[in-house]
Amino acid sequence: LYDGQTGLRLMRRDGTVVANWPVSHSEHFPDANFLGSTAPNTDLNVDLHGAVLHHDGSLVFNYEYTGTVKLSRCGEVIWTLRHPTHHSLEFAEGGGYWIPGRRMLTPGNGDPDLAFPPFTLMKGAKNFADDLILRISEDGRIVEQRSVMRIFYDSGLEPLMTATGSNFARDGEWETDLIHLNKIAELPSSMAAAFPGFEAGDIMISLRRRNLVAVIDPDTWKVRWYQIGPWRRQHDPEFLKDGTIAVFNNNTYRTSLLSYNRFDPDAPFVSNIITFDPATGTHRVVYGERPGEEFLSVIRGKIDPTRNGGYLITEFAAGRGFEIDNDGKVIWEYINRYDDDLVIKITEARLYPEDYFTVSDWSCPAQ
Repeated sequence: LYDGQTGLRLMRRDGTVVANWPVSHSEHFPDANFLGSTAPNTDLNVDLHGAVLHHDGSLVFNYEYTGTVKLSRCGEVIWTLRHPTHHSLEFAEGGGYWIPGRRMLTPGNGDPDLAFPPFTLMKGAKNFADDLILRISEDGRIVEQRSVMRIFYDSGLEPLMTATGSNFARDGEWETDLIHLNKIAELPSSMAAAFPGFEAGDIMISLRRRNLVAVIDPDTWKVRWYQIGPWRRQHDPEFLKDGTIAVFNNNTYRTSLLSYNRFDPDAPFVSNIITFDPATGTHRVVYGERPGEEFLSVIRGKIDPTRNGGYLITEFAAGRGFEIDNDGKVIWEYINRYDDDLVIKITEARLYPEDYFTVSDWSCPAQ
């Protein structure tokens, strides 16, 4: 939200706005019947979560659990995808995008993706969320769709999917959001040699409710590797060129949240950034452990590894984006202030080098 308008911005480090994309859900999805009761009441009752910029300045972004939109650099709609997408949006190396999707399913309805316990035993239970790995084409079509629950079951890991203490009982008293997929990332060919246990094109996902990060072979759709912890309620794992994985470690639970997802100012500021070596099982905290590094994102949060070995970090509820160098020193900070006392949340910040864009003139006709 900027100046009372939901949107996205490209800005320089000094705060100068290079490009601005105010967005309107009602204009992008004038017929929101496909969302049923979850359709937003107004254009301010939306959440933008996941976005990437192309070299030509065009933009692709998610309305959280609503759909995905591609805009030109001047805001014209190129395409829309009517599907509940959410949390992250990343380029696929072969073209297109990886985006988490979601559908609501009813146990016992004969869906082949639910043809395994406990779902075959749950006749009459309420709907639950089946998180999906979606591959989207350059022109906004779903070209691949895989159920995360089914992938884990087919990989012999069904016990992991039901290991949270939910009450799988005949009366249907159980959680509807069983895994909470919040990231899909592809291992690029340029980094593959650094990960001897993986292959170029493998897919890394993060499941918040399981404290779990996994790597999946997209040829067989089986789990190659997974790790539970040392992170807690983590977000946004990233492959690094040294063969490690960086993780935004929220390191806390929703008990630290007040109403409207505001965090309790008396809660301990314990979030951190971790790197993990899947070959050795070792990890280290690269930021958030030393005095002066304290920060907190009870939910959400992002990292964007930088060229100098540092990170651009999104501290969601604090409305803050800040960059650290490879020594953990803060070298840039932006706070999305509402007034002297309040900030507006930021779901994601990304760093784009100036030489990334082919655009020389960002000016657009008056809207």
